[in-house]
Amino acid sequence: MSFKINMPSVQSGPSQIGPSKSYYETQARFQSILENKLNVKATPDVTETSKVSRAKTEDQGFDAQNVLLKSGVSADALNEKLEGTALAGLGNDFVAAEQKYGINAWFLTGLAIHESGFGTSRIAQDKNNIFGFRAYDATPYSSAAQFDSRGDSIDKVAQYLAEHYTNPSGKYFNGISVDAIGKRYATDPNWSNALQSRVAQLMKLG
Repeated sequence: MSFKINMPSVQSGPSQIGPSKSYYETQARFQSILENKLNVKATPDVTETSKVSRAKTEDQGFDAQNVLLKSGVSADALNEKLEGTALAGLGNDFVAAEQKYGINAWFLTGLAIHESGFGTSRIAQDKNNIFGFRAYDATPYSSAAQFDSRGDSIDKVAQYLAEHYTNPSGKYFNGISVDAIGKRYATDPNWSNALQSRVAQLMKLG
């Protein structure tokens, strides 16, 4: 099934694009991958570390206050960090999406990790949907968008973010910071802090 990014939404309200609350159950898998496969100790309190995470990542191509900042990261560098996970080999797609739509590649990669537990969620596995895109709270699996490939998922979601979230004329525009995007993208109030922690952890790998 091919997903068309300009399909009209069947719901209204600020939570219609973001992932469902139940979808965050996949984060347990993410923590397991960090600790067991990638040997990175999970941070238990992302709220406490968010300020530190921002300071460390801003100098390396990610600024939580501006997701339109170009990362400068190479596809090879991302591939090295994603090696051994279910998102392995997608570095080229994340970098290509940044070049095409202007959405920071670290942000996109962190978003995919956060929403799919490093690509291990059922929606990611069955629908190539690594962002939980259109996974409504009431029907997360059935309503989640289907993509032709994971690379297609990256391209379409980056395009949607660029057109509707980071564009001042976009219908969900609230600013270009992670915090501002999170208020319209997700129902989880801790989404922004958690996402920033994911990006910081990813950038430390390798």
